[in-house]
Amino acid sequence: MRSEVNCFWLPKKGAPDAEYEDAYRVSPCKDDAGDYDPGFLRVIVADGASESMLAGRWARHLVTVFGAAPESLGTEAGFIAAYWRAADSWEAEAFRYKQERAERNSPIQWYEEPGLARGAYSTLLAVEFRCEPDGESARWTAAAIGDSCLFQVRGEELYSAFPIRNSGDFNNQPPLLSSHGTDIEVLGRHLSIETGELALEDICYLATDALSAWFLRMVEAGDQPWRMLAVLDDSAQEEFPELVDKLRDDGKIRDDDTTLIRVNVG
Repeated sequence: MRSEVNCFWLPKKGAPDAEYEDAYRVSPCKDDAGDYDPGFLRVIVADGASESMLAGRWARHLVTVFGAAPESLGTEAGFIAAYWRAADSWEAEAFRYKQERAERNSPIQWYEEPGLARGAYSTLLAVEFRCEPDGESARWTAAAIGDSCLFQVRGEELYSAFPIRNSGDFNNQPPLLSSHGTDIEVLGRHLSIETGELALEDICYLATDALSAWFLRMVEAGDQPWRMLAVLDDSAQEEFPELVDKLRDDGKIRDDDTTLIRVNVG
């Protein structure tokens, strides 16, 4: 069982690419034939909280650490272990940021210090796709903190949604991972984990909150939003921005950094 992966992203309207505060990672790397390992695929999506300083950098740090995790992220122990590695190594990352600012002759100012002291925050969704040794059966396992979502489409129906299933459940205060570390008891209380079966020709979509909320609203209205997303081509760079900009202009999607990963199970 092989999977085709397509990645799409866009910063807030009018913002430069450098201000994009989401992050994603697909691992393992492609093989010599340009295909991903048919037996295992891990996709991570993080959405940095714009209210916090270095949100985008923290999101990128999270997907890097989680993407390289040696343990399964689909267990509470594995997820927490990866998170603590990210939190423990964040101080060095923040120090590099200060060095970069100094080298650009733009050192950290006194009014920025409180923001750095408060730390950075992000949601995170980690999905692992595994094919069993028989080559016939496959499953996904997902773990999430916050409101980035996984949608599994089978045929012309939404087969499963995780961790949010109703558009009314989105709000402005989702659980977040802090760069300062989060108490294990609190983390466990907000961590959602789920698993599901995969069939040939299923399509899975991982999306950050603005696109996820639109997706569920469409489904609740009896529409099939995946039809617009299934035809996107990541080699045609203008397609995704055109779609998202139209949704923003029509008031159907919140103006926010937007990320979409599409996994076609073949």
